[in-house]
Amino acid sequence: MINELWFFVAAILVLIGLVSSQGLLMVLGSMVIIMTLTAKLWEKYAFRRVTHYRTLSQSRAFIGDTLEYTVTLSNDKVLPLIWVDMEDPFPEGLQLIGAKLKGTGIEVNRQHSIATSLLPYQKASWKYTLKCAARGYHRIGPVRLRSGDIFGFTSVEVHLSALDHVLVYPRVVDLDQLIFPEQNPMGDARGKRPLYQDQSRFLALRDYLPTDPMKHIDWKASARHQSLQTKVFEPVVSLKVLIAMNATTSEHSWQGSNLAFFERTVTAAASVASYCSGLGYSFGLASNAVASFSGKWLTVPLGSATTQLTMVLEALAMAGPYSVTSIVDVLKGERTTLPVGATVVLITAIVTRSLVQEVAEIKERGYQVLVLYTGDGSPEMDLAGVEVFRVGRALRLSDTDTGNGGADGDAGAGANGRDVGNVLEKIRGNTPGGGGG
Repeated sequence: MINELWFFVAAILVLIGLVSSQGLLMVLGSMVIIMTLTAKLWEKYAFRRVTHYRTLSQSRAFIGDTLEYTVTLSNDKVLPLIWVDMEDPFPEGLQLIGAKLKGTGIEVNRQHSIATSLLPYQKASWKYTLKCAARGYHRIGPVRLRSGDIFGFTSVEVHLSALDHVLVYPRVVDLDQLIFPEQNPMGDARGKRPLYQDQSRFLALRDYLPTDPMKHIDWKASARHQSLQTKVFEPVVSLKVLIAMNATTSEHSWQGSNLAFFERTVTAAASVASYCSGLGYSFGLASNAVASFSGKWLTVPLGSATTQLTMVLEALAMAGPYSVTSIVDVLKGERTTLPVGATVVLITAIVTRSLVQEVAEIKERGYQVLVLYTGDGSPEMDLAGVEVFRVGRALRLSDTDTGNGGADGDAGAGANGRDVGNVLEKIRGNTPGGGGG
């Protein structure tokens, strides 16, 4: 509107100059017309053939990792950009060392700002060190570019839809075997009913039976005994492990979510997954936590592939501190398809009456149940016949050791960098039975 007004005024000045033979008015009006047309041209073509992109050295990392982050802006045309401002929404969980970050007071409350200018066919790059400070799916963008003409008459801005993201895996601590009862190890165990024989575990020899596979015949032993001898292997069952993570940290939804408890729960779930993966167990994840930028709760089917741990960690990295259903409903859906003899590791910061009833139902169906309680103190209710391990304080101390926050009390317990397993051993020494219900 202002440009049109200037153009109209300039045209009147030129007309008056022509009628009155006033050269000054003609020159002045012509200059205003030229400036107005130049501003319009600038406004129309300012961001033609202008490209903006970000480069990350990697898109997946763990807490504390540092990445190389580069922002590039290029102007591939004759028309220069006298000035240009870039504002890129930047998540809280990432630290951009050496960059200018300013708050906006809205949901995405940080903007990465860069002010510069570009000559014709010029490209500029800015390199930073990006530090992953918190778990999560961190989205960068979309960027807003703003520029204007040389006279300051107009300004124009564009929003580029390209997004980049960094997936920061949850922290993993060394649980070792301290939190698991020896009588019910998770994984391969001797069974009363062998499901298969592990041929790497030779047990004994016996006389050959017609139903025995030929490949199990020990020919050397058969020659010595003058009769066919069959190898007998140790019978094993492969227990399946379902990691059930409760995203709810309070009994009622109106009480909100305790972020510290939620992060402890995620850390415990990731640590159990790492433990299972390290020993080659088959495991999966079921949770009522909702993935960031999604309306679906987390689930990873049972499996023992080499990519299983990566899938579980990625799911946990995207977990948000809110839920659309209860963990009880999730468990009800899972127990209908859970393999016989499976172990359920329930990780929760709160124990409600409905959860107690569901755990009892799972046990009645013949499944093993372990509970890792990530809240403070003891569970709100007893879980009869279920081994409960209070790991909340251990994870809190581990947070203090790694500089991720933590809380008061026993601040020096991990001064030598001891892992959570050692802290758990200390706690269990003070609370026999691991706080079992």
